[in-house]
Amino acid sequence: MTLTRLLLAAALAACGSKSSTPKTTPTEPAGSASAEAPKPAEPATPAEPATPAEPKPDPKAQLLAAETAAWDTAKPVFTKYCATCHTKDGKKAAKKKLDHFAMDTYPPGGHHTATIGFTIRDVLGISGKKATMPFDKPGSIKGDELAAIKAWTDAWEAAEKGGAHPESKDNKE
Repeated sequence: MTLTRLLLAAALAACGSKSSTPKTTPTEPAGSASAEAPKPAEPATPAEPATPAEPKPDPKAQLLAAETAAWDTAKPVFTKYCATCHTKDGKKAAKKKLDHFAMDTYPPGGHHTATIGFTIRDVLGISGKKATMPFDKPGSIKGDELAAIKAWTDAWEAAEKGGAHPESKDNKE
């Protein structure tokens, strides 16, 4: 048995049995260079890539979008009161009326195109002048219907002042 124990002890010694004593690193003397060296910096966390700034909206495009939205709201009123005279297929359409204001397309056509918002305000009495339109019932557009048209003229004016309207041939007169 002693031989077995001796062989076992030799085998354990050759394999390097684990010891329960903690291993420690020797400390450097206080004046040595390695004791004063700063600790290496921890690896930096990669920064998230910068999100590209959203392009600034084009102010002219915003003005035109607001004008178009206001037109879409007011269009049923224009259709109800103005289409009879101011569209090609209107029952009372005439060249002279269409030359002044034609609402078959948007923006409207006619020689009042450059001032259409102001002209509409005047003929409907929004500007304080006496209403002269609709032709067969001047001043008959009131309340919410008149407010919808005024909102469009306000949006048209803002786009005009903001330089959003292309210069028309009528503006060159």
